[in-house]
Amino acid sequence: MHELKQSKMESEERPNESPSKTAIVDPEEENADPLDELQKKLGGFGRYQIIIYLLMGIVYMRGCWHVLIPIFQGLVPDYHCHPAPGLLSNESVPRKKNDDGDWVYDECKQYVNFTFGNQTEDCTRGWDYIFADSHTTSIVSEYALICGRAYLNELSTTMYMVGATCGVVFLAPVSERLGGKPVMLVCLWLQAIVGTILPWAGNIAFFMVLKFFIGIFNMTIALCVAVLMHETFDSTHREIPSIGVQFFWAFGIMSLSLFAYLIPDWKVLQLVITLPVPILSIAYIWIIPQSLPWLVSKGKLKEAARVIRRFISINNLPSIPNLDDILMSFKKNHVSDAQESSISDNSLNTHLRDQALSEPNHIQGNNSSKTYTVLDIFKYPRLRLWALILCYLFLINSLAYFGVMFLLDGNQFLNLFYSGLVEIPAYVSSMFLHKFIGRRRSICLFLFICGVSSIIVRFVPDVSGDGTDLADFKLFLNLVQKFGITGSYSAIYLFASEIFPTVLRNQGVGFCSFFENIGSIAAPNMLYASKKSTTLPLTIFGVLTIVGSISVLFLPETHHRPLPNTIEDVEKRK
Repeated sequence: MHELKQSKMESEERPNESPSKTAIVDPEEENADPLDELQKKLGGFGRYQIIIYLLMGIVYMRGCWHVLIPIFQGLVPDYHCHPAPGLLSNESVPRKKNDDGDWVYDECKQYVNFTFGNQTEDCTRGWDYIFADSHTTSIVSEYALICGRAYLNELSTTMYMVGATCGVVFLAPVSERLGGKPVMLVCLWLQAIVGTILPWAGNIAFFMVLKFFIGIFNMTIALCVAVLMHETFDSTHREIPSIGVQFFWAFGIMSLSLFAYLIPDWKVLQLVITLPVPILSIAYIWIIPQSLPWLVSKGKLKEAARVIRRFISINNLPSIPNLDDILMSFKKNHVSDAQESSISDNSLNTHLRDQALSEPNHIQGNNSSKTYTVLDIFKYPRLRLWALILCYLFLINSLAYFGVMFLLDGNQFLNLFYSGLVEIPAYVSSMFLHKFIGRRRSICLFLFICGVSSIIVRFVPDVSGDGTDLADFKLFLNLVQKFGITGSYSAIYLFASEIFPTVLRNQGVGFCSFFENIGSIAAPNMLYASKKSTTLPLTIFGVLTIVGSISVLFLPETHHRPLPNTIEDVEKRK
């Protein structure tokens, strides 16, 4: 989600930008793009655009369910060794004091012989699992992910994140060649097949293999949704849907908490989050059009004309005179630019396809014809420094975001719901702060809020000295953490895309996103670490995000600034 945040790259501040460019040049310095002008004649927030927005939002929301289901799928109950035949639990299982000082059954030991001495051994007769609700199940009880196998619970989540990373690298670029719509639909249907098999995996090894492929498909779907979403609207109508799609993610978090509360069986819950949307998406074959900028860039002008006429028909608009001639005028430029755009093969190609199509026409300087690679980032001191800072920011945003989600304590249903709810004001606040104080100070503020709240909650006890239960106060601080990291995460892609020069924007942001994936892979292991030390993850989040809030101040402000086109523009920037 790491995997699902990349749609935030679309600039909020450029109402006149071309739909075939993502934050390339200052709008005041760029002539109106003919394709964008054509899209403006298709109705803006017309009926068809709203239908597409809602249907894409549903697909985007569904992705959240697969990211966060481990919170319930991997629920750890109380457990202890199954007693020997003819013996009660207190005769067969030793007791020990827990962290609260209460006597409880040992989870992993049993008496060798209760009658003779207190010698113990590892459980040999299986375990008894005690869930709060007798109907609740999880993969922990299904595959005995306890004692020496407890790490496999978090490892299954890590495998999902690794799959998401592979999806970015290997599958997402396929949409460059085949288009976002078919890739999205095929991945949805393949994910439905894999997700349906998952409840009957039979063993944890096969379960993790299936989670890996679910991650591959889920990330690819998210990237395709983001592209189709922003390419549906012209530049003057793109800001609201590009930002508004993030609210579907928040709704996904809240709806998952409701589903999990109503459906305690993890297998049934898996099917509920897997099947409905892919079944619904069959209708997308006829409802959702292929991306108009993509069709034009590939020279598919007849299909582009059919898509345009569909917009005109559904939105009840007047026909566009000489449409075929207008489309033919795009063919030469867009086809040649599309060939040039193939030089970049990183994960951000999908999101920045339209940028790559037109960038070569706008690069200034003597090195405009040079092909750049990610290695060029490290040849220049200022660009190298800024890239390293951005890599760090990507890593800590992903690590803290998913870490906070997985470390929520208490009532997991209510807390997850609140966690989704708090994202809504975070997105709204981010939108306003970027307008008034810019990117750099906004991200600094959000990271500082997350860091300070992490440090404070680390020192808050469960019960005060006078016996007051502080669980609600700790939950409040956790939600403040979530508010802060969500606000920062919502802007980091946009900020990075405005810092890197045009000649390296794809490669630069793609390189940074690799560290984002590292953070999302590491996050589940924070949950495992919290079993050993409850303060360790909070300390890590607090320190890393506070350092991040300081380091972001060494980056340039990009709000209302001309975007750099060449490396020289970056190196000369004050």
